[in-house]
Amino acid sequence: MFIPDISGRPGPKFQALADALAEAIESSELKANSKLPPQRILSYRLGVTVGTITRAYQELERRGLTEPKVGSGTYVKDREAEQQSFYNPITTRSGIDLAVCRPLLLSQQHHLSTALQELSLEPVAQKAVLDYYSADGLLGHNQILQQWLSKKMRSEIDNRRLLWTYGGQHSLTTIIQALTRPSDTILVEGLTYTEFIRTCQHSERKLVPVRMDDQGIDPDDLELHCKRHKPRLLYLTPAIQNPTGIQLNDSRRLKVIEICRRYKVMIIEDDVLYCPPENRTTPIVTIAPDITFYVGSFSKYFAGGLRVGYIVMPLHFKNTIEKALRASCMNISPLMTDLVCRWLRNGAMEAVDNEIAMELKARHRLFNQYFHQPNPATVPGFNCWLKLPVPLTGYSFSKQLSDKGVVVREAEMFTVGRYPAPAAIRISLTGPSSRNELKTGLEIIKNEIQRSS
Repeated sequence: MFIPDISGRPGPKFQALADALAEAIESSELKANSKLPPQRILSYRLGVTVGTITRAYQELERRGLTEPKVGSGTYVKDREAEQQSFYNPITTRSGIDLAVCRPLLLSQQHHLSTALQELSLEPVAQKAVLDYYSADGLLGHNQILQQWLSKKMRSEIDNRRLLWTYGGQHSLTTIIQALTRPSDTILVEGLTYTEFIRTCQHSERKLVPVRMDDQGIDPDDLELHCKRHKPRLLYLTPAIQNPTGIQLNDSRRLKVIEICRRYKVMIIEDDVLYCPPENRTTPIVTIAPDITFYVGSFSKYFAGGLRVGYIVMPLHFKNTIEKALRASCMNISPLMTDLVCRWLRNGAMEAVDNEIAMELKARHRLFNQYFHQPNPATVPGFNCWLKLPVPLTGYSFSKQLSDKGVVVREAEMFTVGRYPAPAAIRISLTGPSSRNELKTGLEIIKNEIQRSS
């Protein structure tokens, strides 16, 4: 039976006893689910009243360390199990998830803990992040983002062109609401980001698909649609195309820019997907800053739960975009942006970037053991685009894999309008939490292809 030593502790005896028991619980001297001594026995051993023991036990319960069980006694709470239950997702996907595209959690928890500890010691910062602001946000946050982006893009970025958002999806919605009206035409790659399709459908914008080949968007087809439809916007993922992983080469980028200038089409450059450091190229926004809205996010570069992104916009659109942002959320939480800025400033973002890149290389090596990627224009990011042999289709094969406990994205999910869906699936290498789970999923896919073709 555990009997705490309360001699020499200051304050009321019930408080001293509660503190002593709390320390034993925190140090695991008293294990989870262990029973505290009966109150009468403990009062006798410590030479205090039963009332003192009762008050101490009540204090421990108030702190969330113990729980009474009627007719049995008081027990130490299993707080880890309680937290697991509390933070358990309401909706989960069973099986091996090769559909969700997310960064693996490596050292991010450590960086979160460090940043919150720093913030807890800074009263000025605490007051600032709890207040209301305009869409512009805080000066220091804006400056840190400007310095980081200028280094990343190898080009000086005017901080007046920057705007914080709640992630890439919020950025896209804000731009669409600001620059277009229902029934306006937006050009997109024939295969494109599913949620952009849904956003445009929901807001009644007309999407027109542009033909793609093994090098990405086809400039000739782009020009044809610019002549025919007089679009307001062109939406692109040039750094690492979603879902195919193709990177638009410099020659095509320049052709796209030239066509858009000629037909007065603004470009949305979506650079949200993680791109390995060695594959990063000069973004379109640095070449054509007057016609490009660059969308970035930290969700794919740090943690999926970090819903913080940004827009780099032509300066003459600043007022229009800010109005649209205020209409959707007033302003971005300064608490969230403060955490991001701390990680940008202290090197945490760069450290996580390098960790993700290393783990991604290992997972691509694993993927290459099962499948061959012949397209040299493909970037080894979170996703792999796997073409299927006849007679398989993306939709039918996705259903087939689901029956085997493996979830992927079929090509049909990414097609715009009547654009022909290729026989392909998108596989996320970062969906599984472990390489062993990824390996099992890839083996199942390989076996099912061999069995069906």
